[in-house]
Amino acid sequence: MTQLNKITYSRVSESVYQVEFKNGFQVFFIPKPMFTEKTAMLTVHYGSLDNAFTVRNRDYTYPEGLAHFLEHKVFEDERGQDVSQRFTQFGTEVNAFTTFDKTSYFISASNHFMESLTLLQEFVMSAHFTEASVEREKKIIAQEIDMYMDDPDYQSYIGILQNLFPDTYLSRDIAGSRQSIEAITVTDLEKNYKHFYHPSNMTLIVVGDINVEETFKSIENCQDRLKRRKPAKPTISPLPYHSVVKTGSISMDVSTPKLAVGFRGKKLPKGISLLEYKVGLRLLLSLLFGWTSKTYQTWYDDGKIDDSFDIEIEIQADFSFILITLDTNEPIAMSSNIRRKIKDFMKSKDINQDHLTLLKKEMFGDFVQSLDFMDQFVSQFNLYLSAQDSYMDIPQIIEKINFEEILLIGHDFFESAEISDFTVFPK
Repeated sequence: MTQLNKITYSRVSESVYQVEFKNGFQVFFIPKPMFTEKTAMLTVHYGSLDNAFTVRNRDYTYPEGLAHFLEHKVFEDERGQDVSQRFTQFGTEVNAFTTFDKTSYFISASNHFMESLTLLQEFVMSAHFTEASVEREKKIIAQEIDMYMDDPDYQSYIGILQNLFPDTYLSRDIAGSRQSIEAITVTDLEKNYKHFYHPSNMTLIVVGDINVEETFKSIENCQDRLKRRKPAKPTISPLPYHSVVKTGSISMDVSTPKLAVGFRGKKLPKGISLLEYKVGLRLLLSLLFGWTSKTYQTWYDDGKIDDSFDIEIEIQADFSFILITLDTNEPIAMSSNIRRKIKDFMKSKDINQDHLTLLKKEMFGDFVQSLDFMDQFVSQFNLYLSAQDSYMDIPQIIEKINFEEILLIGHDFFESAEISDFTVFPK
C-alpha cells in the first residue's frame, strides 16, 4: 500500500508530506492552514538541455527548443481546444515555463481546486498533436523568439552564457531559434513526449489549506485512471565544457551599457550538497557585493552601479556558473573591479564574522517571509528539490554553515573558475 511520509520542520513550524506512487509519480503536500489560495506545480524533469540522449544504445538528437515547444502543445486537448479555457471556467489561474532541466505547469485557485488539480494531471499526461496545430504553434513561438531578440537584458544574459558554454545547448535560447523551431515535427514531439512525460519522471507539489488524506486519495484515483506504459529511461548526454570565450559585446538601443561578468565553475563531485554549496556562495557574494557591503555602497555612491546590480548563482550536478550583471557607464573598469574583488576576496574588509551574522539573519528572514507568498514558495520548493535536499532545509543550512566553510566553498569555486564578460553597448 502506498504510504505518506511526514517530515516536520520544527524551526519554522512547517510539515511536508511525501509519497511516491507505484508508477513512480512523486508528490509533496505542504499544508497551509487558513490560507485562501491553493497552488500546485507539476514538473516534468525535462528541459532545454535534454535535446541529445541515448535510449537502448541508440542516440537521438532533436532540434533546439523542443522542450519549450512541447510545453506549449501540451495545452491542446484532443479536440484542438486550449485547456486554459477549462481552468478559466473554474476561476483557476494556469501557467507554465521551461528551464534548462525542467518544464513546470502551475495552477492557483481559491475554489474548485480539486477539480483543477485533476485537470492539471489529465492534460499534462494525455497530450495530442496534429500537423496543423504544430504549424500554427511555430508562428506563435517565432514571434516569442523575435521579442527576446529585441530585449537587451536577455541578449546580455544569453551573450555571457554563449561565452561561458560555447557550442552547447546551455548557450542557446530555451525557446530555440526560428530555424530550429521550423525543423520540429509531430514525430519529434510524440517521441520526446513518450520518453519524458511519464509519471515516473514527474513531481507534483501541492500547497495550501488542504486535507492531505483527501487530496492524496484524489491524486491516487487520477493516477489509476491515467495508467501508461513506462518507457525506457533516456540517458542524457553530458554537457561538454569547451574553451571559454574571454569577452564579447554587441550594440543595441540602450542608454547605458549593460555588463555581465560570468564565472564558469567546475563540474562538482557526486555526493556533495548542491544546496549547501549554493548557500555558501550566496553568503560569500553577499558579504562582498551585497547592499550591506562597503564595496556596494561605495560603487553606488560613486555612480558606478545602480539598482540593476544583480547576482545569479546556478549550481547543478552537470554545470555551475555565477553571473554578475549591472548597468554601468564604466563596463571595462567595472569588469576589472569585480574580477579583482573576487580574486582577492580574503583581503576584503567586508569578509568578517559580524557581517556574516547579519547576513545569515537576513537570509533566514527572507526564507520565513517566502513561506507566506504561495507562488514564490512553491517555485522555490520546486527549484531546490533534489534527492539530498529541499527548500525547507535552508534554515538548518544557514544555522550550521560557519565562516570557515563559506571561505572554503569560495576558494573551491573561484580558484578553478574560468571568467568571461559580455557587454551590450549603446549604438
